[in-house]
Amino acid sequence: MDHDDRRPHGGWDERRLQLVLAAQRRENGKRGELIDEFTPLVAGVARLYRGSSAVNRSELMQQGVVGLLEALERYDPELGTPFWAYASWWVRQAMQQLVAQLGRPVVLSDRALRELARLAAEQRRFVQEHAREPTLCELAEAAEMPIAHLQRLQVADRHARGLEEPLGGDPGASTFADVLCDPEAEDPFERVPQRVTADQVRCLLDTLDDRERAIVRGRFGLDCPQSTLRELGSRLGVSAERVREIEQRALDKLQVQSCAVGPS
Repeated sequence: MDHDDRRPHGGWDERRLQLVLAAQRRENGKRGELIDEFTPLVAGVARLYRGSSAVNRSELMQQGVVGLLEALERYDPELGTPFWAYASWWVRQAMQQLVAQLGRPVVLSDRALRELARLAAEQRRFVQEHAREPTLCELAEAAEMPIAHLQRLQVADRHARGLEEPLGGDPGASTFADVLCDPEAEDPFERVPQRVTADQVRCLLDTLDDRERAIVRGRFGLDCPQSTLRELGSRLGVSAERVREIEQRALDKLQVQSCAVGPS
């Protein structure tokens, strides 16, 4: 049988191996040729992360090339491992780090990102076949993973939200910071000394104007249901941010007045 020099040798493409060796020796132009040669394979890895809205394809490709060149520096041809079999891990690792830094509140492992890609593929397939979204149990069965593990992946895949981001997308709405409770934080109303009695509180509230008094009563549920900034703003015809400013001013007044009241 005639031997064709272009056929893979030992399971590996000899031409590509020679290109890798030349690029390692930094021969003129060989690194550029290496990148061109492996760009289609890098693009294949990038498709695994296309579900991330925080990173576009161009950024993924650039980061993939960084991983490819990192692999080139570390690759030892004497071990007999095909270059791409070795380099693909570095390419995925580089893309994974980029996605984790820009798109998620926690860094996910390469395995977790592959599992998320599988979940997305199974979800699309289910919707195409059944014309509806799968339930949690159906998706877990299709992806062949425990429901608890699937739930952990979905939680980790959620995008980070800014504390000052308005709820519902309305610029005048309450923010995430308004609805998050910090058990170790001091309640703003606690700045009024505890020694002040209920009767004195009523007297202190009388030192506020009508709008300030309505906001403080509403925010802290004094003789009325507790309300959000947005709800109070709707009643008073002002923005939620304006309500916050008035509340802060009123609490500052109460703090000054409470210090002047002294012990009963």
